[in-house]
Amino acid sequence: MSTSNTTPGVTAESVPVTQGSVLNINTTNITKLTTSNYLMWSRQIHALFDGYELAHFLDGSKPIPSKVLITNGTETPNPEFILHTRQDKLFFSAVLGAIAQSVQPLLSKATTFAEVWTTLAATYAKPSRGHIKQLQHQLKNWKKGTKPISEYLQGITTRVDQLALLGKVIDLEDQIELALDGLPEEYKTVADQIEGRDTPPTFTDLHEKLINHEAKILAVQPSSPYPVSANVATNKFRPSYHQKNNNHGNTNWQASQPAPSSDSRAPRPYLGRCQICGTQGHSARRCSLLPLNSGQGLLPTPRPWQPRANFVEAPQWLLDSGATHHITSDLANLSLHQPYTGGEEVVVGNGSSLPITHTGSALFSSSSRPLHLNHILYVPAIRKNLISVYKLCNANQVSVQFFPSCFQVRDLKTGVPLLQGTTKNELYEWPIPKPFASTFFTATNNQKATTIDWHSRLGHPSFPILKHIISSFSLPLSNSLSQSPICTDCCINKTHKFPFSESTITSSRPLQYLFSDVWTSPIVSIDNYKYYLVIVDHYSRYVWFYPLKLKSQVRETFIRFTALVENKFQQRVGTLFSDNGGEFIALREFLASKGISHLTSPPHTPEHNGLAERRHRHIVETGLTLLTKHHQHI
Repeated sequence: MSTSNTTPGVTAESVPVTQGSVLNINTTNITKLTTSNYLMWSRQIHALFDGYELAHFLDGSKPIPSKVLITNGTETPNPEFILHTRQDKLFFSAVLGAIAQSVQPLLSKATTFAEVWTTLAATYAKPSRGHIKQLQHQLKNWKKGTKPISEYLQGITTRVDQLALLGKVIDLEDQIELALDGLPEEYKTVADQIEGRDTPPTFTDLHEKLINHEAKILAVQPSSPYPVSANVATNKFRPSYHQKNNNHGNTNWQASQPAPSSDSRAPRPYLGRCQICGTQGHSARRCSLLPLNSGQGLLPTPRPWQPRANFVEAPQWLLDSGATHHITSDLANLSLHQPYTGGEEVVVGNGSSLPITHTGSALFSSSSRPLHLNHILYVPAIRKNLISVYKLCNANQVSVQFFPSCFQVRDLKTGVPLLQGTTKNELYEWPIPKPFASTFFTATNNQKATTIDWHSRLGHPSFPILKHIISSFSLPLSNSLSQSPICTDCCINKTHKFPFSESTITSSRPLQYLFSDVWTSPIVSIDNYKYYLVIVDHYSRYVWFYPLKLKSQVRETFIRFTALVENKFQQRVGTLFSDNGGEFIALREFLASKGISHLTSPPHTPEHNGLAERRHRHIVETGLTLLTKHHQHI
């Protein structure tokens, strides 16, 4: 193959041994292969080779030329073999450059490009049972959490595509179900609407509906003062971490983004009731009866019954203008965190790489408002906690001003100082608030209180916990502990439903009323069953049990069940009770053709289908009992 001009991805070099030429592929625009992106990486490589009609280097469809040519009994080097060898080495080198360092050790024994391609396919695309189980487990446990909808659905699509590459194709209906199962409670309304449709939507329609619902949620939610768990980073992190400081000097650093508009609304008054004096309008920490607020310098000597809360030394954080991310070596510094699933590492000043295990967020206090530290990387091997000046300023709309002996953090819009820190050992150290002068809090009200008062002061615990605390610490009590206190606030806020009345349904023959439900197993059985369908006859309480591999099999199973029981009992099915699951909604056409009434339970009210719901627990407990009896693994 020959070429006469150069393209952005391929350059031509003349080959003196033949009339053809070799191609030198440039793979700098291809995403590097990691342990989690083989599918898209292989498609990029395959598309590039297909574009230049070089796919035979990947699949071996074209035989390798012989090493020598025999002419009139004389062996001479084959120019085509030499050209093929040169081309293969160039491809070998180019593709190695498109593979991350953490993956390259797998290819230590490969000498040709074909061996590289075969080894990677056997490692990441071979349909082994362990690999499939791992992807299925990741897919089952994939939840939205604090991730945006786009990232959440992209995670499902990626794993579904990987399973399809391994021969385990998941149909659209099950993909929709997986996506809806991982949504939080605020998406319950749109999830119910999608599940109630007769036909499942496309994944594109699902994405559009969830994006629109996410926009509505964000529009009505005020900005939260609490940190949000960070998304994992995808680039190579290179924070500066040396024995010397990287941010000393008199430098003004300001973010380039505009400052957010301030909120002009007045703060809401405190509407709770004080737990010390019982007065509404202030909290216990601001009560005048508390010695810390009434000007007394010392607290009374603690008595044996009085509880205390000890304080620990705060962690040390250092400002670093060269760090690209916040980094901590203590997971306790993260108020919210999640495991890091990427393949990147932190590169420190000496060139070594340190693994990242979690990402999260933290919150620091200042004189007027909290300061957020988002996208913190938890690196156990790091020796110092580092604050990236760039991310601090951009996330909080502040500026940092450095001086020889201190630094100041100022509001970017008003210029008001929010915080000031000092230097220590030639490093700018973030000031962590010190604990109170006293190492413990004590309860100072010596008057006896009723059981309901202690129940309110201690945060409305249950009666056994309340009784244990009062007895253990000898709290002064003015009444008996014989009966549980009746707390009106607990009754209003902890009671979720009124009691249901007894069922008035009566049946006079078999199959007059059937109750049905589908149960989902947290693990897949040895026969690849994940669900089962139970059908309970109201008249006889007889239970039919059908294991299923997919929820979409409910329709076919129920049609066969109806033909079986109607022929056996010479009775027609009268009414079917079920929930509003999509698998039962798909039965409407069949039920209408057979003259069978279909009654569904109201939303969030499984008690209306309790006859079938209760059988789930009975079946699971019976199965576990049989396994235990015969000493089988559960």
